[in-house]
Amino acid sequence: MRERFAGWLYDRLGNKILYNSTVREDLQTLEPAGNTAARQRAYVITKLSVCSLIVVSGVALSVALWIRDGMETRIADNRIERNVYGDGKKSVSLVADDGEDTYHIPVTLSERQYSREELTQMSAEAMPVLEQSILGLNESPDRIEYDMRLANSVAGYPFTVEWRTDDRYMDYTGKLMQDTLTEPVVMELTAILSCESFEIEQQLPVRIHSKAVQPGRAERLAGQILGLEEESRGQQSMTLPSESGDKQIRWRYKRNYRGLLFLAATPVLACLIYHCRDRDLHRQVTEREEQMRTDYPEIVSALALLLGAGMTVPNAWNKIARDYKRRRESGGSRRYAYEEMLLAIYEMESGVMQAKAYERFGRRCRIPCYNKLATMLSQNIRKGAANLPCLLREEAADAFEERKHTARKLGEKAGTKLLVPMMMLLGITMVIIMVPAFTTYF
Repeated sequence: MRERFAGWLYDRLGNKILYNSTVREDLQTLEPAGNTAARQRAYVITKLSVCSLIVVSGVALSVALWIRDGMETRIADNRIERNVYGDGKKSVSLVADDGEDTYHIPVTLSERQYSREELTQMSAEAMPVLEQSILGLNESPDRIEYDMRLANSVAGYPFTVEWRTDDRYMDYTGKLMQDTLTEPVVMELTAILSCESFEIEQQLPVRIHSKAVQPGRAERLAGQILGLEEESRGQQSMTLPSESGDKQIRWRYKRNYRGLLFLAATPVLACLIYHCRDRDLHRQVTEREEQMRTDYPEIVSALALLLGAGMTVPNAWNKIARDYKRRRESGGSRRYAYEEMLLAIYEMESGVMQAKAYERFGRRCRIPCYNKLATMLSQNIRKGAANLPCLLREEAADAFEERKHTARKLGEKAGTKLLVPMMMLLGITMVIIMVPAFTTYF
């Protein structure tokens, strides 16, 4: 389905918007034989199908997020749940709608508070758990031989624990202070379980006056909610007011616009992927040129050697290309220069003149050194050149020197890329050396 739609889109826009001469040239360079127009069509259709899948998925996800966010804005029975004790405060953004205007009101709900009766019952349940958890490696409270683990909380209960100990024998963390004792010592270990806020009294006289500027409806709603929040701290939920003054209030959570953001990012992502595919294609062309430059000295050297042994140019060309074909069929890697040589052989077998086939070989390679080689071979056929093996040997020597120069440049480039990691390693080494030195000195 995606490919069918991409094909339809290409047929409508291919020659106007989607046509790219650079892509066509790169495809023809990578695969000179065959129908370039058909390959370009298949290549663009593949890109369009991937991008259309991204767009459809992005739109579907955006709609799903939009619907989900819309459902999350509903408040059933004007009731919002608060966090249980220990989970911290809960901050929500509310929207009040009185039929004429909407008001954005941020609300912070404190965690649930427990009554004294509930805390008393839970403390009785928590003490056995606490007594067992603080023993550490000791088997029982009657024989304390190892440091205890005086925890500051009880798992599953809303208590903060403080400890009172005899500092002569144990600190507040449970660490034993004396190594040996003449006889066992009975020490009172006191645990103070606390919940809710710590209280301290301070006197600060103030005189209260009316506000100079009376609050608006949003501020009055916020103050009303603040009072309701304080009154309902002992309950699991807080009920929002259904009216303010003479107006009915409808509440909802503030909408999250993740769906719209994702929808906006979807076409950007699709365009990036569409153009990145062209960049990858051009990178393949660059790698092809580097590979062909690497193989050039070997090809010229082999031609010079075979011609010097008495073979003709077509036979030497045939031998080099056929040997490569056997290596490739037995599992060898694909080499673009030798593939172009094979294509030249196929052209000659189909009736193309030898000189013409060599010239077309040089144009397909699109590299100056191969153009030079093709020119020498075509001139040898047309005009004759008794010193062709000598010329090829000189060309091979120059090509090997150029290959060494290229290798040196690649080595320098690799060294430059390694400079940043080396500096980072140097910094880490300096830290490893300096930190112990400073620690020992100070």
